[in-house]
Parts: sequence; structure tokens; C-alpha cells
Amino acid sequence: MNKKGFTLIELLATIAIMTVIATVLTINVLDIFESKKKITDNTKNNIIATAANVYLELKENKNLKENCKVNGCSITVNTLILEGLLNEEDVDNSKVINIYYENNEQKYKIS
Repeated sequence: MNKKGFTLIELLATIAIMTVIATVLTINVLDIFESKKKITDNTKNNIIATAANVYLELKENKNLKENCKVNGCSITVNTLILEGLLNEEDVDNSKVINIYYENNEQKYKIS
């Protein structure tokens, strides 16, 4: 008997295997996109923190820096944009960076 084609079970098994492979690939691709977004957000926050440090180091902001060391301070991203330290297209200008010191070490929190 000459057999041509596939049986129904063979086709169903192939479809099931392809479905599992597609599901695993989809999950992995979504994880890659999520990781990329987190890395991008962290990089932008580091850029904002660096710009805030530069802003505090400016000669005209000496009193602000001293006040930050004692009481902590907040600087808006919009202020950093107006000072020319950040590009408006690169960051969310509604964010605020809160700078404080712990054990003489500068820390920041961006909200």
C-alpha cells in the first residue's frame, strides 16, 4: 500500500509543536523589549542625575549645593533643560530629582 500525505495525528502533532515554539519565542521577544525599556529608563535617569550634579557645581549655585548637603533639595528637569544641561526631546520634563546626602555620600531619587 502506497501512503501519500500525512495522517491527522501527524498534522495535529506538528501544529502543537509549532504552537509551543511560537509561544516560547513570543515570550522571549516580549522579555527582550521589557529589558530594553528598563535599560533605557535607567540610562535616562543617570543622565538626569549627572546634569543635576553639574547644575549644583555651577558657580552661581554654590549656596544651593551647600543647602542640599544640609537639608536636601529638589531640582526639576525643566530647570536643567532651561540651563541647557539637558535636551527637551531626550527626557521627560515633568520629572523632579530629589538630592540628599547619607554618610557624606550624595544620593538621588527621581520621581
